[in-house]
Formats: sequence, C-alpha cells, structure tokens
Amino acid sequence: MRIFSFYILMIILSLPLSCKKDYERPDHYSLDLFRNERNEQQKRILTAEEANEKSLLVIKSDKTELVSTPKINNKLVYIYKIKDGKITKKTSDSLSFPIRIISDYDLKISKGKTDSTTIYLMAPRSYKLLITEFDVSFQALPAAPTL
Repeated sequence: MRIFSFYILMIILSLPLSCKKDYERPDHYSLDLFRNERNEQQKRILTAEEANEKSLLVIKSDKTELVSTPKINNKLVYIYKIKDGKITKKTSDSLSFPIRIISDYDLKISKGKTDSTTIYLMAPRSYKLLITEFDVSFQALPAAPTL
C-alpha cells in the first residue's frame, strides 16, 4: 500500500509540472515597428582634407548668423549670412562680403560663440526658389565637418 500511495503522490506532483506550457509567439505574426529606424545608416562625415577637395570655397569666420529657416516638404532648410571672414580656399575670382549661404543641416553656430568656424561651400544645386528669394551665393557642402 505504501508503494501505491507513493506512486500516486509522484503522479499528482508531476502532473502540474509536466502540463505547464510556455507561450511561444510564431514568427509569421511578428511586426517590426521600428524597421525604418534600424535600417538607417549613419551618414559618413568627410574629413577636413576630403571636404577641402570637394568644395569650391572655404571660409573661416566668426561673424556668421542665421537669417531664416524655411520649411520645405517637412524638412528645415537653413539660410546663413556670413558678414566677414578669412578665405582659405578660393576658386572664383571675385567675392565680396556679406554673402548668404543655404544649408540642408544646422551648422550649430550659436550667438554667444566667439570661436571661428570653418565652412566648406559649393555652388548651389537645389532650392532654386529660395536661392533667388534670399539672394544665396553658395551652398554648404553636405557631410562636411564643422570645425
């Protein structure tokens, strides 16, 4: 009788443990909510030498101010005015300050900043209406470092 009760007790104790089922979600129901964010690769920033080679004009200035930030197709465009600066690379013959430039990204020039910033410029390629409206001369080189 003791052996029989022992077996019954073992069956009763093992029954809840053996019937436990962990829920496993099948893969065909999975939904990646952040698919677009994960696939974005970090944009490579050019070195100073590469940016210097690709640019038409390089200006080192501490007198740069943000003029306007128009929004086109849910994307901000930055328009800066460079009042004065030192030209380190020049391909065109004549250049007179102040000049206006357009940029796809923020150059992160604060009002209280007294250090000079090196800005790599090229001929304007996009935003033709803004170029004529704001009298823009150059466009900031994409992926250029801000030094």
